[in-house]
Amino acid sequence: MNILQITSSFFPVMGGQEKVVYELSKGLIDNGHKVTILTTDLFADNKFLPNKEILDKINIIRYKNNLFLGGYGYSSGAINWLKENLEYYNVVHCHGYNRFLSEFAIKIIKNKKPIIFSPHGFIHTKRNYLFKKIHDWTIGRIIKEADICTALTKLDYNEYKKLGVEKNKIIDLSNGVHLNKFSKINFNEIKKFKKKYNLNKDVLLYVGRIHKSKGLQYVLEAIKNLEIKFLIVGKDAGYKRNLKRRIKKLKLEEKVIFAENLNEKELVTAFKSSKIFTLFSEWEGFGIVVIEALAAGIPVVVSDRGALPQLIENNVNGLIVKFKDIEKLKEDIEKLLSNNKLRNKFIKNGINFSKNYSWESIIRKIEKVYIQQIRK
Repeated sequence: MNILQITSSFFPVMGGQEKVVYELSKGLIDNGHKVTILTTDLFADNKFLPNKEILDKINIIRYKNNLFLGGYGYSSGAINWLKENLEYYNVVHCHGYNRFLSEFAIKIIKNKKPIIFSPHGFIHTKRNYLFKKIHDWTIGRIIKEADICTALTKLDYNEYKKLGVEKNKIIDLSNGVHLNKFSKINFNEIKKFKKKYNLNKDVLLYVGRIHKSKGLQYVLEAIKNLEIKFLIVGKDAGYKRNLKRRIKKLKLEEKVIFAENLNEKELVTAFKSSKIFTLFSEWEGFGIVVIEALAAGIPVVVSDRGALPQLIENNVNGLIVKFKDIEKLKEDIEKLLSNNKLRNKFIKNGINFSKNYSWESIIRKIEKVYIQQIRK
């Protein structure tokens, strides 16, 4: 198959959606298919990225994003390229709800090529709620023209219904994890990592963008009287300066460590070096880092927002705390530090749960979907 993936943002931007597009593309290439990604420089710090590039055998076509529009984006160049080159592809997979390129591409592709659409959680966000509702009532309804719409969790089904997507068009398709990578890190590598980042106490880990919506400010309040190191792994998304001011005010300079630009092996080592993982977000479309933490054998504590309660069953494979409830968050972190029986229960159940999310099985599933749609 010659497959076209469409996403408004991609490498070097590497959030949850971008990582999924990369993993799908790489897996499909490994299975003998050709993959091209049509994207823009939306959210990229470097605005002088090449128009064409190859990453791990993935052909990337990138155009300038002309208008930001609160992150919705607009790229005339990408749309023109699509019109001129659509004929060369067997199937098109559009990624990202509330994004210009993935939605308007459907208008162009409709009735010409099979279309798969994946919203990546943005379909049920409560952020920028008024603007989202306006979008739902207007442009968002374009997605019902796709041949297949994928759902990460049950939350997506309700939103699809509101947008007029027929139930028989919806399939479950989760994000994935390379489970075997967590067994490749040895004790010496963990020891070196801890020494490098001065992790001389139990470690609480966060992995993701440094953004206000991730609830890091509340985690700081929760740990101020705990004997723990808080390792924050991720790129600044405009909130690091505020967070550092908060750290200084709370006198947590010795407790909080920032780590940026970790390679894949270092990131896995960060997971394996930690005693607890937290994602205390205001909203999460999915939360693949939670699955990674479970696969790494780390007890998890999350907020009750977005898709997180779909991944964590309270007191079964982790703990769920009401968003902004700092005192309860503190109590649960203390519980996970001190209660080995509970930790071991969560570790066992978490590892078993993570086995449902292997990339190999997910790529086989989407490959079958592509083939079925091409044959129709």
